[in-house]
Amino acid sequence: MFKKSVLPLKNLVYSTLSLILCLYLSWHVLFSADFLYGFWHDNIGIAETIAETGPQNRYRSGFENTDRAQRIAIFQQICQAVTQQGHGLQDIYYSPKANVKIPLLHHAEIVHLQDVSNLITLTQKLEPYMLALWLGLVALFIFRSWPLPNYKQLLAVNSVLLVGVAIAIISVGWVEVFYAAHRWIFPDDHQWFFFYQESLMSMMMKAPDLFLYIGISMGLLAAAFFGLIHAGLHFIQKKMAAT
Repeated sequence: MFKKSVLPLKNLVYSTLSLILCLYLSWHVLFSADFLYGFWHDNIGIAETIAETGPQNRYRSGFENTDRAQRIAIFQQICQAVTQQGHGLQDIYYSPKANVKIPLLHHAEIVHLQDVSNLITLTQKLEPYMLALWLGLVALFIFRSWPLPNYKQLLAVNSVLLVGVAIAIISVGWVEVFYAAHRWIFPDDHQWFFFYQESLMSMMMKAPDLFLYIGISMGLLAAAFFGLIHAGLHFIQKKMAAT
């Protein structure tokens, strides 16, 4: 009876740690590809948003005259800065025409991106500990011959999370979920919401739309990694059992 009651807990811990590990993996892969910003720029209306609202910006001028390559390079600089404790945010410039350099970010945007950087730094510091916990748990499953959960069991232990996320997004919408997360995570006295007309950062990312697509990409890639790793562990466990 005790072993049966412990089994769902083992499966839950295994599933949770594996999912976290796979999300880290998908983050690193997408980060190396600039989160596919060039693709999203062309396919979710970012270019059109810049053309429409760029001329209306209250603080900066001429961003609508930048080209696709420059926007991808700027997005890459932002990604690099927020993964390096915010260093370099003040040094990001755009050039609407030759021999002209204009700072991309104003003060409130820099403060917000520094908050984002602080959050990312925290997750980066936790990554090796999560990996160590996962490796330790996997070692227990393999060397103690604990049966790995099947996909039906994995779905069962993750059903609450999956249903909860689905209900939240369906009931209130992605935008409100995105805004609620910002209200919970970031300091109350730091601005995080920006109209496109007052923020090149928000405009060139078509926030929050871009983050929905990045989140979906991360989730799908993490699910693929999860399936591959889980199948690999099953294979290793069977090989060891046969020897």
